[in-house]
Amino acid sequence: MSVTVAELLKLPSLRHAKVLGGHRGLSKIVSSISVLESTDPGALINGLFPQGEFYGSEIVITGFINIIDDIDCQCANIRRLAEGGEVGLILFYVGVYLPRVDQRLIDLANELDFVLISMPEGQRSLRYSEVISDVTEHIFRDSTRSASIVSDILARVSDLPEHQRTVNTVIKMLSDHLSASVILCDSGFHVLNLVSWPRGLEEAVKEGVESLEAYPEKGEDAACAFQPDCRLYRLPVDPETRQSMELLILKEGTPLSRTVLEQAAEVIRLGSIIWGKRHEEIAIHELVRAILQDEPIKMRRLAEIFHVDVASIHEMWILCGDLEGSARWLQEQAAEIRNMLSSCADTVVADRYGDGLLLFLSEPESLRDAEKRIDLILAMAREYDPSITLTRYGDLQDTGEVRKAYLCHQTYLADTKKLFPQRGSFCQGETEFAQSCRELIDRGELAVQRCLEVLRNLQTNNEEWPLLDTLSAYLLDGEASVTRTAELLYLHKNTVKYRIQRISDLLGYRPDRMPETVKLYQAVAVERLLHMDN
Repeated sequence: MSVTVAELLKLPSLRHAKVLGGHRGLSKIVSSISVLESTDPGALINGLFPQGEFYGSEIVITGFINIIDDIDCQCANIRRLAEGGEVGLILFYVGVYLPRVDQRLIDLANELDFVLISMPEGQRSLRYSEVISDVTEHIFRDSTRSASIVSDILARVSDLPEHQRTVNTVIKMLSDHLSASVILCDSGFHVLNLVSWPRGLEEAVKEGVESLEAYPEKGEDAACAFQPDCRLYRLPVDPETRQSMELLILKEGTPLSRTVLEQAAEVIRLGSIIWGKRHEEIAIHELVRAILQDEPIKMRRLAEIFHVDVASIHEMWILCGDLEGSARWLQEQAAEIRNMLSSCADTVVADRYGDGLLLFLSEPESLRDAEKRIDLILAMAREYDPSITLTRYGDLQDTGEVRKAYLCHQTYLADTKKLFPQRGSFCQGETEFAQSCRELIDRGELAVQRCLEVLRNLQTNNEEWPLLDTLSAYLLDGEASVTRTAELLYLHKNTVKYRIQRISDLLGYRPDRMPETVKLYQAVAVERLLHMDN
């Protein structure tokens, strides 16, 4: 359902209407239309629109017939309608019964982003029914075309004032969309939230829900707890953060499709996560999940709701360790890690996912800043678990690339650690290199032999020293540094220099010379993987 106030103004009955105020609310979504004539704003508060309660994204028709001279009362009505979640007011009979629209109403409409529309002035022949018919038909046609209940309802709820962003509001919108009673209950059929269709039948529906305890088997047979001509749909809802719940949908008339039911369960699941208890913590988890599952539409909607600039996110850092409690410990340190990164990145999102902690952030100001923060984070983390590693993926342009990078990490981290056992942090290129080595091994013996051919002269029995081990340490561990390699092998630097010179003589080129070293580098890596596999 995505009909906006601006779209309604294009309908034949509203084409000549004039927007007087609240222009910023023209993009608000309209779910229905109603007529209201009231002289007592208090009745609006206590009866139709109790404080803090969302009634519906309706557009309201009125002529203020009973309060044409009471501007204060007119303003009070507009304020209460806006507080109840209504999107606008269509004024009839201006210049006929209502002398004029006072400027105070226009100013209030602008303040509240509440669209104030005046039908053509001085016309007695205007009828409410024409507008009602046009609007209702347009909303109905749109609802049959709507492809995504989830994105529509999330968008509408996120546009509401904070106090109206609740699970109950989500359920009311879903009830309006489906023209069905919607009940959220726990596994014992204790009602958590209930909205009946039509309104006013809550008690009868609640009694029917409570009687479901007598129907242990799931199925439409339980619909007799309500009334024979209703269909009862029962859908499990698992928000991942609390006990399992059940969504009950009671629908008369046209049956609901499986696609619609799946979307209904999803919007309730997300509503429970985002606007239920611990919503900030849980919503970030849902945002991370949307990014990793390559769901850009959901990602953008959640990002808008929680004011996360996902367009600036081009990096993913993954922290994980081998200890059983590492993931939980990393999650507990998420806030501190975010703080450590806040000085070098404008956007930082951190949340546990699977067995690790994921960090999504905008590009650090410099490579030096990024490396400094990585060292600080690893130093802190490895005090708890020495096996914790941090892998950095950069220049990620969309959720597809993020998902590809995450899957590469999950599949090839173990091989990356085998290739570079001295390191605590890895970059994207290193995990992708580990992937290429493993894929080469998987191609079979012939491919492996061709890869290792470059090492043949170093594996003769005529050499006094294990030259291959020295070369492997020099390229994979020592980063082509004689000093670093000597430290790792517990040898004198001159000894390593001599061995590298001997390796150069046998190869016919220096092992750190490009591009010859490319094949050599992969060969020692494949040889190391094969050795560690055995």
